[in-house]
Amino acid sequence: MVSDMFHSLDYSFLILIFTVFLSFFFLIRAVFLFLASPERLHQRRLKKRLRETDRLESSLNVNTLLKQVSLEKSFLDQMLAKFSLFNQLQVMMLQADLAWKMGTFLAVAALSGLVLAGVGLAKWGGWGALAGGGLGLLIPYQILAHKKKRRLHKFEKQLPDALDLLARGLRAGHAFPTGLQQVAKEMADPLGTEFFKTFREFNHGLNLNSALLNLCNRINLRDLSFFTTAVLIQRETGGNLTEILEKISILIRERFKLRNQVKALTAEGRLSGLILLLLPPVLVVILMAVNPEYELQLFHHPMGRAMCGVALGFQLLGMWCIHKIVNIKV
Repeated sequence: MVSDMFHSLDYSFLILIFTVFLSFFFLIRAVFLFLASPERLHQRRLKKRLRETDRLESSLNVNTLLKQVSLEKSFLDQMLAKFSLFNQLQVMMLQADLAWKMGTFLAVAALSGLVLAGVGLAKWGGWGALAGGGLGLLIPYQILAHKKKRRLHKFEKQLPDALDLLARGLRAGHAFPTGLQQVAKEMADPLGTEFFKTFREFNHGLNLNSALLNLCNRINLRDLSFFTTAVLIQRETGGNLTEILEKISILIRERFKLRNQVKALTAEGRLSGLILLLLPPVLVVILMAVNPEYELQLFHHPMGRAMCGVALGFQLLGMWCIHKIVNIKV
């Protein structure tokens, strides 16, 4: 029967189907090769670096670097700067490379809190409004903290290569500021951007010690503090800066290696903790789907609500203990 069906088909139709299939196959293959071409990826990265350099050149001019900070801030920012909490928030925005003013960030946080408070009030009343407002105020702060952490982590991974490049430049006879400029041109964001800011500050009249300290204020990393301290001491007392930078680079790489080993050794504990933390809420969802009347008695009865509160407290305590056990500082 199958042979009769094939004989009944026109051979020209089969050839047409085969030709369409090959055409789509080669078209998809050509698009993939075009998008994944190494030269195209290199050109894209090069264009991105040139755009970043042009943006920094236009933003970091002599006037913006040398004028007083108080003149750059609005009246609201100057008033908020008197409180330590807002000063810490301003430092976080600087470290996260968020080009917002303090008033703008607080307005976004307030708007987020009002929206979620309105949703909580409409759904669950006064307590829902209170919880929703607190959550709405916390979300922008957590996004800012995550952006800062991700940027610092990326900077930390780039730092050993930057120190090696700077040491090679010093060994070749270049001056230290020229080495900073070379690192800024060769390295990607965020390290290239931050080193470029440091070089521009020095190039526009700020002394090198202050420019390096400003770099540490923008990037709060212990390894970067080692680098800055070594440079400042070498400028005061002398010494082989090239050898010092190479040793700092080796030290950072050894810390990365040790940190990865610790993560591998604590992977089982972290997975066990995640399973133990997710097991109670998953069981609650399953029981609600299987027998909701039986499960709802736990929430409607006063003793059941007390048991839920105690269980939630022990869950948070267990989460904190597991976090302290498996997170080893290196």
